[in-house]
Amino acid sequence: MRQIRLAVSLWSLLCLGAYAASSSDASLYQSKLRVAEDIRSAMLTSIRTSWEQGTAAGATLEFDDPEYSVFGSSPFVCDVKFPLSTLQLAYSAAVRQSSDGRLSQEIGDALDGAALDGASAGSAVLLGSFTDESRHDYWLDAANAQLNFLLNVAPRTSTGAISHRIDTRQYWADGVYMGFPFIAYFGAVTNNATLLQIAYDQCRLYRDALILDGPTGKLWGHIYSDDNNTWIDKGIWGTGNAWAALGMLRVAVTIQKTEHSSAMASQISDLTSWIREILDGEFAALRSDNLVPNYIIGGTSTPDAASSAALASVAYRVAYLCPQQFGKNYTDVAAKIRDAVVGNITNLGTLQPIVDSLPDPFPYWNKTGLLSTESQAFGLMMFSAWRDWIAA
Repeated sequence: MRQIRLAVSLWSLLCLGAYAASSSDASLYQSKLRVAEDIRSAMLTSIRTSWEQGTAAGATLEFDDPEYSVFGSSPFVCDVKFPLSTLQLAYSAAVRQSSDGRLSQEIGDALDGAALDGASAGSAVLLGSFTDESRHDYWLDAANAQLNFLLNVAPRTSTGAISHRIDTRQYWADGVYMGFPFIAYFGAVTNNATLLQIAYDQCRLYRDALILDGPTGKLWGHIYSDDNNTWIDKGIWGTGNAWAALGMLRVAVTIQKTEHSSAMASQISDLTSWIREILDGEFAALRSDNLVPNYIIGGTSTPDAASSAALASVAYRVAYLCPQQFGKNYTDVAAKIRDAVVGNITNLGTLQPIVDSLPDPFPYWNKTGLLSTESQAFGLMMFSAWRDWIAA
């Protein structure tokens, strides 16, 4: 596998000059580190499903091993540090890989019915191929099998989008985080521009299928069936929009960190504008308690700390990555959300209030939950993004 130290791109040069955080931000962050550790430990004790494994690995990477995150300066080459905690989660995903290539599947009754969820651990698995030389082939084989499943086995919709489900052709907003950052990451590590383009195209196709004119702007519906051309969940769900923003951000930044960034400037621009679209629409719906609602339309409007934390993490990231497009007003909202989220952390380190991530009855995410891995991961992502914004 080719390992290259990637050049600074045109896009990153255009986005220099991030808003500086104050010394009080740094002090406040340090005073809340114990809260972040509590969030992390609660996350690690709660993993049960494939998407939770991958999301926890991604959050751990950003918090524990930021140099290997796509937000790091040279994330696709081996550094001196061994990313132990991230690879421990990746190893579990690979050990539980199903015969068709999906990661994190063989647990409980096995095979969760999702085509994209297992790939959420793919980047962490591929990371092992160039940071854990003794298992290079093991990591690479697992990552290749997961990529092959996405590109050649998973069902496709009528537009060519990779279906989020394996038994039916469906678009889920969640899938933008689950599958497409891994495809882009594989493209970056192997210097494969075709994979970078595929990752972008999949984001575009999902947006085309799910975008709605909502009461606060253009936002994403949650689930659409391509089999019968009907909505399964047309609600504008906060967590679904957060998943989409998180995924598109990682695809954009991954492309930006490669030597193909100049040639793909228009794709990066599209992704950036679609991220802004989500932040603008969700932040316009911010409640008086400084949390976004579970659903803007189509479900309960109760406060949701999980999607709020995820969106705050995106706002912090884009504010220092491209401040000419994302001004101080985005970090001001992120700070309000951060304070509200941190202020509601329980003595067990769990985010509250949140929605139950395993709905009953399906498919409406209206029930209040007590604990979910994704909620905890979003909280940890928020802390990591806040830290990196301070340091920018």
